[in-house]
Amino acid sequence: MTRRNCRGFTLFEMVIAVSIFALMGVVAFGGLGQMTRTGQAVTEANNRLSDLQFAVAYFNRDWAQVSPRKIRNQYGDEEHNVVIGDAGITFTRSGWSSLFGHQRSSLQRVQYLQIDDQLVRRYWRSLDQGIGEEPLQTVLLDNIEAVEIEFVDALGQPIRSWPLESGSSTDNPIVLALRLDLADIGEITRLLEIPDGVL
Repeated sequence: MTRRNCRGFTLFEMVIAVSIFALMGVVAFGGLGQMTRTGQAVTEANNRLSDLQFAVAYFNRDWAQVSPRKIRNQYGDEEHNVVIGDAGITFTRSGWSSLFGHQRSSLQRVQYLQIDDQLVRRYWRSLDQGIGEEPLQTVLLDNIEAVEIEFVDALGQPIRSWPLESGSSTDNPIVLALRLDLADIGEITRLLEIPDGVL
């Protein structure tokens, strides 16, 4: 075997080869980083959508069981079964099950409202509230810019306060509108049927 056949790589060829591999590594690492960031963004978007669906489904479940039962507040004053105002919506619902078999009403007073940037669900342990009784609350959704809950009449006009004042000429509502304005998703509107005999 001659010396010419045993010739190895020159220093210049080694530098070129190392440079090519280094460049390929940088490109591959950048692509991997982009894939990781994309995967994280997709996961966060899926989690956000799941939280939104949960909150809307929770509200829908409560409203589907709205009851005509009025209550007495902690001052002894009668309150309508459904109250809509600036704070959100408060109503009486049925179907409150007792996991531990405690004897109590199957009716529950619930409230949905916006506190800071959160959609909050409150409920009271007693239907007719005692003096100083405070509601328990759960945060259903955060990063919210606005929450609007209102009735809509047959002409498509919003009814932002309920019960109506005596002498009001507004038509009876036909649906309940839940509108959420989320900073990252935009505006979401859900129209819900009003069960017969509730209003």
